[in-house]
Amino acid sequence: MPPRLFRQIAVAVLGVFSLFAWPSDLSAQGPAAEATRQTEVDARFQILFDGESLTRWKGNLELWSVQDGAIVGQTTAENPIKANTFLIYQGGETADFEFRCKVRFEGNNSGVQYRSELVDPTGFALAGYQADLHPNQEYFGMMYGERTGRGIIGQRGQRVVVSPDGKSSVVGQVGNKEVFVDSEWNDLRIVAVGNRMIHQVNGITTLDLTDNHPDAKRTGKLGLQLHQGPAMKVEFRNLMMRPLSGPEAERTLDAAVNSVPPKTDSPDDSASTQPKDSDWLKQKPVPQWVWADRSASNQKVWFRKTFAINGDAKTAQLYATCDNQFQIWINGEAIGNSNAWEKPIQTDVAKHLRPGQNVIAIEGKNDGGVAALLVKMRIQNKDDSTQTVVTDRGWLLTETEPQNWQGVDFKDETWSQVKVIQKLGEGPWGIPGYQAPGSSSGKNADPLHAKNVIVPPGFVVDRIYRLTPDQGSWVSLATDPKGRIYACDQAGAGLYRVTLQENGPAQVEKVSVGQLAGLSGAQGLVWAFDSLWFHRNGGHLYRLTDSDGDDVLDTAQEFPGGTGGGEHGNHAVVVTEDGEAIYMDGGNHADLAETESSRVPTWYEGLLLPRMWDSNGHARGRMAPGGWVTRLNVQTQKQILHAIGFRNQYDIALNRFGDLFTYDADMEWDLGLPWYRPTRICNVVSGADFGWRSGSGKWPTYYEDTLPPVVDIGPGSPTGVVSGTGTAFPTRYQDAIFALDWTFGTIYAIHLQPDGASYTGSAEPFVYSVPLPVTDAVVGQDGSLIFAVGGRGTESAMFRVRYVGDEATTAPVAPGINDPATVARGQRRQLEAFHGVEHADAISTAWPYLANPDRFLRHAARIAVESQPVDRWSAMALSSTDPQTVITSAVALARMGNESHAGPLLDHLLSLRAEELDDAKLLGLLRAYALTFMRLGDPAEEQRERIISQLDPMLPSANADVNQELIRVLVALRHPGVVAKAMQLIRDRGPAAAPDWSQIASRNSGYGAGVQRMIDNPPPAREIQYAFMLRNIRKGWTLDLRREYFTFLNEAATASGGASYPGYLTRTRDEALALCSSEQRKALEEITGEDFNPLPDFEILPIRGPGKVWTMETASAASRGKPDFDAGRSLFFSAQCAACHRLAGLGGDIGPDLTSVRNKFDENYVLDAIVHPSRVISDQYGSSTVLLADGTILTGLVVEQENGNLLVYPNQTQGSQEPLQAIKVDADDIEDISASKISQMPEGLLNNLNAEEIRDLMGYLMSGGDPNDKRYRK
Repeated sequence: MPPRLFRQIAVAVLGVFSLFAWPSDLSAQGPAAEATRQTEVDARFQILFDGESLTRWKGNLELWSVQDGAIVGQTTAENPIKANTFLIYQGGETADFEFRCKVRFEGNNSGVQYRSELVDPTGFALAGYQADLHPNQEYFGMMYGERTGRGIIGQRGQRVVVSPDGKSSVVGQVGNKEVFVDSEWNDLRIVAVGNRMIHQVNGITTLDLTDNHPDAKRTGKLGLQLHQGPAMKVEFRNLMMRPLSGPEAERTLDAAVNSVPPKTDSPDDSASTQPKDSDWLKQKPVPQWVWADRSASNQKVWFRKTFAINGDAKTAQLYATCDNQFQIWINGEAIGNSNAWEKPIQTDVAKHLRPGQNVIAIEGKNDGGVAALLVKMRIQNKDDSTQTVVTDRGWLLTETEPQNWQGVDFKDETWSQVKVIQKLGEGPWGIPGYQAPGSSSGKNADPLHAKNVIVPPGFVVDRIYRLTPDQGSWVSLATDPKGRIYACDQAGAGLYRVTLQENGPAQVEKVSVGQLAGLSGAQGLVWAFDSLWFHRNGGHLYRLTDSDGDDVLDTAQEFPGGTGGGEHGNHAVVVTEDGEAIYMDGGNHADLAETESSRVPTWYEGLLLPRMWDSNGHARGRMAPGGWVTRLNVQTQKQILHAIGFRNQYDIALNRFGDLFTYDADMEWDLGLPWYRPTRICNVVSGADFGWRSGSGKWPTYYEDTLPPVVDIGPGSPTGVVSGTGTAFPTRYQDAIFALDWTFGTIYAIHLQPDGASYTGSAEPFVYSVPLPVTDAVVGQDGSLIFAVGGRGTESAMFRVRYVGDEATTAPVAPGINDPATVARGQRRQLEAFHGVEHADAISTAWPYLANPDRFLRHAARIAVESQPVDRWSAMALSSTDPQTVITSAVALARMGNESHAGPLLDHLLSLRAEELDDAKLLGLLRAYALTFMRLGDPAEEQRERIISQLDPMLPSANADVNQELIRVLVALRHPGVVAKAMQLIRDRGPAAAPDWSQIASRNSGYGAGVQRMIDNPPPAREIQYAFMLRNIRKGWTLDLRREYFTFLNEAATASGGASYPGYLTRTRDEALALCSSEQRKALEEITGEDFNPLPDFEILPIRGPGKVWTMETASAASRGKPDFDAGRSLFFSAQCAACHRLAGLGGDIGPDLTSVRNKFDENYVLDAIVHPSRVISDQYGSSTVLLADGTILTGLVVEQENGNLLVYPNQTQGSQEPLQAIKVDADDIEDISASKISQMPEGLLNNLNAEEIRDLMGYLMSGGDPNDKRYRK
């Protein structure tokens, strides 16, 4: 049944009840409350406040304003008021009605006035009934007679009857003693029918008044109060009202009178065996998250902590968790294990302890991403003395598997000290089992109460189910054709089916039973083809079916797929736009499964200048394709690659036009750096590469071989994505995409605006609270939006968002066939039909679109062309004349061509008049050059000089992006003139600025604090990018420019950024220093802080040998094992490495400094460069052949002096122990200089060394000369 038809039938059937109570926590209420909610589908409230202006309200505008979607009334000590004043609603008087709002206040009491009379138009004073909002519990929600002489008519909790003679009687009690917090959001409800008035706060009745007083009011004005006295602030939002009359009024009143207060106890009070709160964990000493120096996928680390107990342990409360998995032993006895950090081990281990020495031993495993271990043990001895053991710097670790290591007697002197990652409560973990990252202390009795959740005007939110601890923490949802919801725990608690009943609480059934008992950890669910499809964290897709027709899933069929990745692993599954297949997606740590074909013609790192890996080791070594989307044929079980280049897109969804969208993650540690990419919504079109590359390698969105996002949002942790299609919401929301952010507790409504063949968008915070760790969402059959909160072991619940306002909820109008966006999308899809397949019409159809100004059409055309054999279109690319076609086809040829195309392609690009190109085309030209250099080979010297001549006059540009790419290309071309121009741009920089993400940051005090620090103290990100690129160029520097450069880096280091910000700046400085001459380094000591002395102060021992002819394979085998630091350092000199190279400040400066080589390359790459030195030669350090006027030929490394003279360092001969001596050449004696194909470094450099010496030398090189490197701690 179509969702909309279902809703129409539901409205018709349920309309007979017309009960309009508004419980916000249906999970804690009985059948009557649930029936009440169902009939609210009929209710349509008038929205009194639109969240933007005070239209239809009147008051003292010096006291009242609109801030962040709320009406704010505020007085100050400097601006007090002498009498109560009101903001008065101008849309008519109230009679019989139901009123709703959210309110919070501080400093003084407030209230909502109704059925009141305007008694002082100048002072905006009202007289009449007031639902009092008071910090004292006995007055919170009571009835007060403002300026009536009646005073308090009824206190909180009272059922009061006032007789016609004016006498009041308390005839009963209502509500309960729940504590209301004035500074938190509270839901206020007023029902007034005739002489009966009901006040409710957070679903709890606070007053029931029957007023037959002679002065009782039946009609009057509505107003919001600011109270005289101490300074105060009050905020109102979501103000709604509907008039009541006839039987509807009676039913609504009857439901309010008989409403049952929600239960206040936690659902896990009886089931939980855990401590009731996390206070003891936060008491000093506080445990710290620890790990090895770097995190890696599938990494194992072994930990030990030895401690002494002075007595007999009576109790020993242990709390231990590890991201991702761990086993724990105490004194050699196994205590337990956990395969999810969200599920800590909490138990008493006193029986395993003994007086004297004890040891905790832990084997931890990281599946991917960041990793950490946290332990706290609180010991109470029988003499009542206490001791505490926590993870801190005193713990030891090894990454080499030990033997028999769990006992006290094991010798761990060679183990290394752990690295502290974060303190408890920080980082991506919060306090597992207790609170999400950045949430409050956890003392709020119910932080996930629906009253705390903010939604736009006209919407309401209910909590419809609250999980018990054994049900886990739900992160993935799906609906079946009967409207039932399938929900799965992130860890091992299983899969569940939830039925939302019309006249009772939700029915929850466990699906992971029988043959499905081990099934859990889904990060993607979808119902399709009469099955539930289950994408499992850690690997593989499962098809769950009902084999015997009893309406119970009982069979699982495995569809092979990628494995690994954890939270960056296998994710969403959705039905394709044609209904014939399934889209699957995976994050950047989920290895791509075998595919049948690919719509993405190729992928590569695409970095013209050397990358810098993340300074904290995150995703080190992870290469393209990054996160991916594939299309699965459910019949053949084959996948087709659809798109790549994401960081960690958790979910995907289709809009009503069949276009696919995702919400991609940021790398929060990159905040403040030029390559930081905020979380963003992407239109996932066929063949796209969205350019995520690890470390500093993330592509700018203007690159011609990628695509821009629909909208950038900001910091966050993307989880679920769902289309608004099928919701019973106002029309604009039905066209929206809803995107969930776990960290900042927000569901965004992404309002899409067609823009050519794709879209642009805006992000509206639609649902948010603190905390609200949203994980996934689905559209219910009643048109509501149902979402789950939880994840990482936090408390989990399900909520429902409904629309009850008076705005039209008609379906969006379908555009006509001639609508420009419809036409453009049709053209794009026509071109996408050629992706990944050879077709005779592809080139002729696509080629005209290579010049299209629409990037998505141009992209679709280029991918169609690239999918055809290169020899069918390369000549067209080299003969095109239209500038955009030249650029687009050049990008295609650089991506798909070979070395033979390099020269002709560069000549063709040189034919363009770059100075006449607009900025977009110029950026495309610069990317085409970069791709050609990277993919097809370096330009010939003559072409290099012509390209420099073409581009150099264009720097600087008025466009900062153009400047960035000009600097990148000119640095790659080794143009000395780029240095002074780039430094001028750094010198002329304006004040640094950061996006205004303050509202986002306010929703998580932990993560948000770092974001706010960056906003308050923003880094010069653009100029950092310039400096980062300049670190790669050796020539063009004067000492003054060097001084400016390092001074700028010092200034940038005082700004605030993410966790990796300082590390990137430090390594940028180190790599730039490595290209300075010895004289420059000495002169710069005052700025750099370096104590520069390149001469060794230790004994250099001769090579021992015996040597042999080492191959890559034999040398690689020899390099394994724990190296000796002193021996390796000595070998760096005795093997003549130091004759040319410097490492850790020691050695020569002829060749490249090797200190940072470990940050750029792995050991095999470095070893291969030594064994085969001429295979890849750096253009800055390659040998040259110099022809002199007298016919002499010199071959070696050429260093040009400022006066034009040369120093030529002859190529080193194999086995030579002599230091290199430069030959001075006068500029007038030079006839010619040409590049040599022979490396300055000789073949066979390792052949004098024995196996141990190779191990020690390679260890020293890859340690960066750091004696504390982990290689020496194994």
